[in-house]
Amino acid sequence: MLENSDLLIQYSPIIMLVLVYFLQLKIFVTPEVLEKKHREILQEAENRFASRVAVHGIKEQMSEIKEKIDKIYNCFLTGEK
Repeated sequence: MLENSDLLIQYSPIIMLVLVYFLQLKIFVTPEVLEKKHREILQEAENRFASRVAVHGIKEQMSEIKEKIDKIYNCFLTGEK
């Protein structure tokens, strides 16, 4: 047991240096920081991309508009009211 503690004392400056280096590089992350970053990513994705529901709704509206334009075009060609 005494050998282990002597070894630990001998290498403790190096261990401390490595831990401080890891802390400076922010290798270790707290759950709060991780949750905050997660919320930021979700917010950015929400602002940048459209949801499937919104895209599906827009596609339906576009197809309805196309159908109405086709009807108007047919009225002009046939001369109907």
